[in-house]
Amino acid sequence: MYDEDADEIRELCLNFFPFDNSIQVIDAKKGKNLVKRVQLPTLKVEMLQVGNIVNIFSKLLHIVDCAPATHKKLFHNVQSTFALIKPVPASLHGKIITFIMKNGFRIVRMKNGKISKDFAMEMYQHLAGSNMLPIIIDYITTGEVIGLELVAPNAVTKWKECLGDTDPLTAKPGTLRRLYGENKVKNIAHGCSSVQEAVNMLDLFFGYENGLPRIQFRATVKDCTCCIIKPHVIIDGNVGAILERIAVSKTFYISAIAMFSVKLQNAQEFFEVYKGVLPEYEATCIHLAEGKCVALEVKCNDPKLNCVCEFRKLCGPRDPELCRQLYPDSLRALYGKNIVHNAVHCTDLPEDGEQEVEYFFKLLANS
Repeated sequence: MYDEDADEIRELCLNFFPFDNSIQVIDAKKGKNLVKRVQLPTLKVEMLQVGNIVNIFSKLLHIVDCAPATHKKLFHNVQSTFALIKPVPASLHGKIITFIMKNGFRIVRMKNGKISKDFAMEMYQHLAGSNMLPIIIDYITTGEVIGLELVAPNAVTKWKECLGDTDPLTAKPGTLRRLYGENKVKNIAHGCSSVQEAVNMLDLFFGYENGLPRIQFRATVKDCTCCIIKPHVIIDGNVGAILERIAVSKTFYISAIAMFSVKLQNAQEFFEVYKGVLPEYEATCIHLAEGKCVALEVKCNDPKLNCVCEFRKLCGPRDPELCRQLYPDSLRALYGKNIVHNAVHCTDLPEDGEQEVEYFFKLLANS
């Protein structure tokens, strides 16, 4: 934990008791309890992954390690794999992501982009010499794709099983390709065949070279508004549902999407306009920093519309309870819990849309 008063990192021990959802925080070096055992209903077992940040009574703890028994319980055979959503209609993106999360995968990295022929050749090197290869390469490089890092026990094998056979017609019922695929080329998504292949593809898609991302972020930072899907929505598995709601509105389209981990100081800087204005300012900053969030650059299909103002209508007022009474179909009414955990942040002022998108897709993306 970062101790602001002492300006130092403090090593603590967090004990979690799943049978009554209680926690205890110990400063082992000083041999004293910082938090005596108390129930914390908001904390869930799936939030206790190494690398995650958890909110313990408004203090952010970065989980860096765990006891061997805990590791065996929570991380047995846990792997990362690379998944690529091929150039498909945007209306399917939400459905695919919902499918992924319902099948037990955690999404820990995600962004849209365009891939080169060299990248596609690396991804399909197992098809070298096949007559299908030029057709697949041409298709996969013509439109935008979404790359994801998926984490689960035996993730590589599990993702291949969830995808189903290459041909949607012969894929098992309930698999992703059987549900949404058209043919062997337009079969929705790609998966890796080995852990090493997954490691290589994750580096190629999400890695950096000379300080720049190998696959560029797609934000144009022009005629847009910013939407941030908050950490609690990701934990609840509702990211796909929100993407679907945006797509079916017919008014908007998502031009850029990426997953970010936001430091507390960045959250405070991003929300600085609300400091001293909103009583929930501090809690809102803490929530944005306590887990992964998904940033969207959203545009209007009709360029005559004011994108910021129109998208605010889709989101609804800041308070989800008010939304449920007045705008029951709004994003915050459907997926918000309270004024802090209100599903999404959206740009308030028309002149701030481009600035907020730039903060995530230019500043944070390259920091």
